Amino acid sequence: MAPVLRVLALAAVASLALAGPAHAAPRPAPLTEPAEALERALECGQGVEGAARTPVILLHGTGSTPEESFADGYAEALPKLGFPVCTVRFPERATVDLQRAMQYAVFAVRAVAARSGRRVSVIGHSQGALHAVYAPHFWPDLPALVDDVVGLAGPYRGTQRANENCMDGRCPVTSWQFRFGSALNGAFAAAPRPAGPSFTAVASAYDELVTPAPDAARLEGAANVVIQDLCPGRPVDHFAMVGDAAAYALALDALTHGGPADPARFDPATCQQTTIPGGDAAGTASGAPGALGGAALALTTGEEVDREPPLVCPFDAAACRAGGAGAGAGAGAAGGGGAAGVRLTRSCLRGGRLRMRVRGDVSGVRRVTFAFGRLVVARDGRAPFVRVAGRAALRRTRQTVLWAHVYPRRGGSRVTLRRTLPRCGL
Repeated sequence: MAPVLRVLALAAVASLALAGPAHAAPRPAPLTEPAEALERALECGQGVEGAARTPVILLHGTGSTPEESFADGYAEALPKLGFPVCTVRFPERATVDLQRAMQYAVFAVRAVAARSGRRVSVIGHSQGALHAVYAPHFWPDLPALVDDVVGLAGPYRGTQRANENCMDGRCPVTSWQFRFGSALNGAFAAAPRPAGPSFTAVASAYDELVTPAPDAARLEGAANVVIQDLCPGRPVDHFAMVGDAAAYALALDALTHGGPADPARFDPATCQQTTIPGGDAAGTASGAPGALGGAALALTTGEEVDREPPLVCPFDAAACRAGGAGAGAGAGAAGGGGAAGVRLTRSCLRGGRLRMRVRGDVSGVRRVTFAFGRLVVARDGRAPFVRVAGRAALRRTRQTVLWAHVYPRRGGSRVTLRRTLPRCGL
């Protein structure tokens, strides 16, 4: 996306802000994720510029990608009906601090609204549904840019599955934030509901990740629809929701009518269909098990931290008043911290492997040594500073601490970072 697009997006936001009273348009929190990363994450098909119909932004869930979630369904079916479609690719398969990931949704709404010259609609699944809903609550310029928000299996109120994951005091950052009673969920509960967008929340009684189902996916102030209330006994689980014909019919109802989806308009004959009309049924069926497995793995074995990341602006009003850093900077400190602008992250991969990475400002870094306690397991002399330790290395060690020794290119002292060492399923 060219720099001029950022100018257009800012201009669109500014014109909308100027249209109302000055006191009604507080300054939005800045986006602290790298501009080039925000741009690369947004991909749009044809027809967005000067769109004849409302553009739709698709947001995927934890452990997934735009391709796994939407390529065979919404991204294929909606353009056939004249809806331009854009997708957002969240960092690291949406396993980072939600305060960071949400910025990608905010950027996408602004950019697509600027390109199309009209309001946009957002359809999100799982974590993507949460971002679709939370973003217009915390960035005051977004409600004027958004028409419909449709959430599929969104953990708006948290999920018991996350509370269970964090019972031992260590769990992935997303699990901390998905918990019932998390600080992030509390901030959302206290946020005023924005006027403008229509909200539709679609849930399944058989959701195995957003639990207890279907109540955990209920959104206050939205049109809440449970698939099994329309199609009794319909076997739709968490990931199958993205390819389900009934869920799609509800999303399409919202897109094609004023206001949210209305179950009274639902055609019972839709219950005889399985996958999205106009999509790729074979592709949806073959991709669902792997994508569901990826989501469950990311929720339970992703990068582990010892506490929920602290809230930053705009999720913490006090931080905004104090002019505190935005979510990008706060997430770095929450992730385990570091010095000299770098931090150590780690996440479990399939097969019991451990990915280790030094992030942040690595322009001045010459070399990184990763170690389990005093045992050196990998050396890396080139950015990005990332290495993977195999299952055998984890099985052999009894250490509980992961170290990263960071050596500068010139001057300064070696920086040593440490994190707890996850067992990755062993």
